[in-house]
Amino acid sequence: APAPAPAPVVNQLPPGQLHQNNVMTLYHNTGYAAGMAILANGFKPGAVGWCGGGIYFATSPQATTTKAIGPDSHQGFMIEAQVNVGLVAFADRKCYADGRHMNGNVMRERGYDSVSFNPGDGDEYIVYSSEQVLSTRQIPFP
Repeated sequence: APAPAPAPVVNQLPPGQLHQNNVMTLYHNTGYAAGMAILANGFKPGAVGWCGGGIYFATSPQATTTKAIGPDSHQGFMIEAQVNVGLVAFADRKCYADGRHMNGNVMRERGYDSVSFNPGDGDEYIVYSSEQVLSTRQIPFP
């Protein structure tokens, strides 16, 4: 018998085009130098992370303190951002959805604009394009 056909790619859009507008206020904690660079030049997707290289956000300033803990992470400069998460793929605590590990490429293949998952310390949203970050500002955070 012939091999089954691969699953069709659904809802794939040209780069830079989102499936829907879904703007959220989200938070990113970083060091002072990186924070100033982000405010001046915008976010750049990282190279690694639970859900692959992307731009990671928490849903509150307080939630960032347990999330900005990787070897390249820093804290002390809080950014509040308006982020168009578009159509969100909801993944499990290890960033798997529908049996696949989610990252930017898989997310786009599946017809989504961002990924959300909770590794055990609160929800995170990941976008893979800096164009989805609509605005940024520093906010006070102890």
